[in-house]
Amino acid sequence: MARVNPSRRKAPQVETPVARPDWLVAALAVLGVLVSGYLTWIKLSGTGAALCTAGSGCDIVQASRYARFLWVPTALWGLVVYLALAALAGVGLAGRNWLLAFILAAGGVGFSIYLTALSIFDLGATCIWCVTSAAIMIAILVALVMRRPAPVARRQTPGSARLATYGSLAALGAVVGGAFVYAAPFAGAPDYQGALARHLAQVNAVMYGAYW
Repeated sequence: MARVNPSRRKAPQVETPVARPDWLVAALAVLGVLVSGYLTWIKLSGTGAALCTAGSGCDIVQASRYARFLWVPTALWGLVVYLALAALAGVGLAGRNWLLAFILAAGGVGFSIYLTALSIFDLGATCIWCVTSAAIMIAILVALVMRRPAPVARRQTPGSARLATYGSLAALGAVVGGAFVYAAPFAGAPDYQGALARHLAQVNAVMYGAYW
């Protein structure tokens, strides 16, 4: 009777866990969709933001050149990222889905911090809705890190050092890309005149003058 070489025995297969929706990340992403969608609507419609007084930081930020990115509202790009994160969380954050969501969130955090710094140091104003969106993106990134899936067999997620590198590169790439676009001639000039005209129309301002 032939003997079976123990070294040739097949290693027991490890069952891959079924990917389940991550409802926490999905809920945060949906909240981000609502905020960024509202900011997009404000920019496209030219109306004032709720919870913000006329002429406040919200109006200044929305009238600045930073409110548009590549000819569309900057908030629209955030809306796309939040939708992608919501879709990934709905499918299940395992393996490559988690890594892709992590990179998207890291890039979103980097760009959000960059925009917040521009609004504070360049415009001297802040928008509560923009800050809320940035806080949501940071919360998503933290949730992803805290709920990182466990490695399965050889299909392991990258180590902590590699993940830190991926996240840093994603954030830095978003900042560099944003700085390049806003510095380009096609970025356009601020829409302060348009914002002022909309504000005067909303408050029913009347001009009084005299001719001598």
